[in-house]
Amino acid sequence: MMMMMKNPIVLVACMLLLSSLTVMASQSVFGPDECCFNFISHPLPKKRVVSYKYTDKLCPMEGVLFTMLNRAKLCANPSTEWVKNIIKIKDEAQARNASLHS
Repeated sequence: MMMMMKNPIVLVACMLLLSSLTVMASQSVFGPDECCFNFISHPLPKKRVVSYKYTDKLCPMEGVLFTMLNRAKLCANPSTEWVKNIIKIKDEAQARNASLHS
């Protein structure tokens, strides 16, 4: 009688372990969508930058992804002074637009 009770418990435990391993493996397969591996070295024209976003923390290198007027996406080093300047200008413009529309 006791042997019959152990089999379903072992089976359930194995299923739980297998499902949790599957979830963990799928999380590593579905990593960040956009990472930077090379940075553009020359300053971008501020007026041609539409938007920016920081790369995901799971990326191997921290970067800023600029979207340009022509929809090109360019990676830049966030610690570079010209990159900080563009981010500051874009943030100020967004704050001005938000205050105008509220």
